[in-house]
Amino acid sequence: MSESGAGVLASTYRERFGEPFTSDEVYGYWLFVAGTVIAVVGMAVFLTSMGAGQTGTRGIAYLLSGVGLATAFAGLVVGQSFHRTAKRLVYVGLLVCLAAMAWFLTVFPGQWALGSGSAQGVVAVYTLGLALITLSGALAPISVGQSRARQAVEEQLADARADDEADDQRITELEAAVAERDDRIDALESELDESRAETAEADRAAEEARGETQAVTAETAAAREETASVRDDLNAAASHVNALSKSSATFDVYRDKSGQWRWRLVHRNGNIIATSGEGYSSDRTARRGMRSVKRNSLGAAVVWQRDEEDPEPVADPVAEDPSARFRLYRDADDEYRWRLRHDNGETIAAGTRGFSSRSAAENGIESVRSAIGPADYLEFDPAGIEVYEDAAGEFRWRLVHRNGNILGDSGEGYASRSNARRAADRVQEVAGDAAVDADSGVRFETFEDAAGGHRWRLVAANGETIADSGEGYSSRSKLTDAIERVSEYAPDADRLTMTTAAVEVYEDAAGEFRWRLRHRNGTILGTSGEGYTSRSKALDAVNSVKRHAPNAPVEEESEELPDDEVETEKEE
Repeated sequence: MSESGAGVLASTYRERFGEPFTSDEVYGYWLFVAGTVIAVVGMAVFLTSMGAGQTGTRGIAYLLSGVGLATAFAGLVVGQSFHRTAKRLVYVGLLVCLAAMAWFLTVFPGQWALGSGSAQGVVAVYTLGLALITLSGALAPISVGQSRARQAVEEQLADARADDEADDQRITELEAAVAERDDRIDALESELDESRAETAEADRAAEEARGETQAVTAETAAAREETASVRDDLNAAASHVNALSKSSATFDVYRDKSGQWRWRLVHRNGNIIATSGEGYSSDRTARRGMRSVKRNSLGAAVVWQRDEEDPEPVADPVAEDPSARFRLYRDADDEYRWRLRHDNGETIAAGTRGFSSRSAAENGIESVRSAIGPADYLEFDPAGIEVYEDAAGEFRWRLVHRNGNILGDSGEGYASRSNARRAADRVQEVAGDAAVDADSGVRFETFEDAAGGHRWRLVAANGETIADSGEGYSSRSKLTDAIERVSEYAPDADRLTMTTAAVEVYEDAAGEFRWRLRHRNGTILGTSGEGYTSRSKALDAVNSVKRHAPNAPVEEESEELPDDEVETEKEE
């Protein structure tokens, strides 16, 4: 089945029934539908062949009914997503049934009689095929284990149980702390009772003991204040226990314009609940201060945003009547290129490559128009992990350096975004400690592909490939350098989520800030065309393109540009 056909079947199933656990669930359903339709058609044909002289039509009816029944049975079993061995048994049984129906065509109607050997042989072979299909559905789970769909659900349940156990453990610790403070309150109240007794005795004492009585009274007041403070702590601890699993806020750790590290507590509605109030010299000290507060704000997650000049989120500008135009021109190689030029003569965006025809260049412009408006802003310091959805509807991840080079990727697609994130987490945990071509454990394996390129793949202890290079390198030394970069950058890389396209703001080798619009498939759709002295100016340039590009008209320049005005994309 072609990828487009499979995509239609999967999308139709998803719209009608919801997200399938596996592709086998989709294929099994459609096999069952197809088999049922074929069998119904066969029965309808049989009803039309009841008269005399309709032997040939009756044979077609038998054939369609037999094929439809076997296909429907196979679909029911395939949809259960059993182990690969069980699924192979289903297809073997289906082939046996089809072989029986092919034999039937050779003996019907001349050699077909209930008592003949040919008829008995056809029925026996067809029965064997149905038995194999039934065996795979009824007995295979006993020998090969649970279905992959059930395993996926049980993995999710296991993760949920682990989270519940962690929460229970934390609640137990807090309850122990509350009990300890209760004991402290009891002790303080006992001391208070003793102080009151001493005060009463001092009141009955002579006038010369009045000073001692006043001292005891002051001590009593201090004890009362301490008791009130302990009660406040207990109330705060009880509030934290109640909010343990329902926090509506996150901690952000970032670097401000002066280069100091700060933290803030942000509610999910965007309101800033609390800030550090002061800068820290390093992210380590900022995290230490944050953890001190986090212990009293249980349940809040930590989101890292490094080297962020403006702590406020960047608001996307609204498209407006354009004051810019897309200009099409031909370069020295007679290829079509485009650039977005403001009415003041400034070029605010440019294409990354030449196109062989005007229509292809206009398609490139249309891609920029549709993608630039909703594109998110992504930063890499010095590398980040992008989680995105590919053209087939599967979720993947890739490790991208701030110069735009893709250092590694997942090598396969996942059914959900959470599974792709979980796979990226696994790579981040083990990449830093993986050895090259080791005999056991997590390791980088190197090999040559069919084109002679040098490649690597990251293999888990169970032999599963969890990441690969995504491309071949021209030499062994370049491959070694690539592995070292992955080992260095992957463990601490920030994770970024990409939809259709994203704007990457980065610093080039010359220390200038640039932007580029990258599609989720890795293609660079457009760039700033020039460098800026600060990140804020690069963001202003992006916002200008977001305002003007969606509605900007396309014009073709009749004269060829001088060589010094031809813009080419440079990979930093």
